[in-house]
Amino acid sequence: MDNLKDKLNISVVIVTLNRAMMLEDSLISLTRQTRMPDEVVVVDNGSTDNTREIAENFKSRLNIKYVLEKRKGIPIARNTGVKNSTGEVIVFTDDDCMADKEWLHYLELPFLRDHSIGMVGGEILAQRSKGTVTEDYCIADALMRVGFKPKKEALP
Repeated sequence: MDNLKDKLNISVVIVTLNRAMMLEDSLISLTRQTRMPDEVVVVDNGSTDNTREIAENFKSRLNIKYVLEKRKGIPIARNTGVKNSTGEVIVFTDDDCMADKEWLHYLELPFLRDHSIGMVGGEILAQRSKGTVTEDYCIADALMRVGFKPKKEALP
């Protein structure tokens, strides 16, 4: 591992729109990382709830940068997040996601091991919600991705 750094500067970008309570849970999960983010860019895509207040409440625990992007759309808001990030590595998560405590640690490793790595990804797991439609969808999606095909008699 000659000439490789032992740590990179990581920016986390979260796009949000009127999901202040979900954003709060997502930000809490970032405060529990074993490898803390160097910067968290919250891109508010025109919320009318208390999104800004929630983001600013985390300034003592995370290096938060709140950015208002009035032009609607996730791609526009993500690009705004990139433009406002200072990290060598920019990672994205959604306002309704809670990051595993080692999420950033494992996202950083490939970049540290091989300087030619340009992008990495990982598995997204559904939070258990006891038989909700969301959980059923996530289970079905995961099964389809690994090639599982239900028997015809099992279909409605």
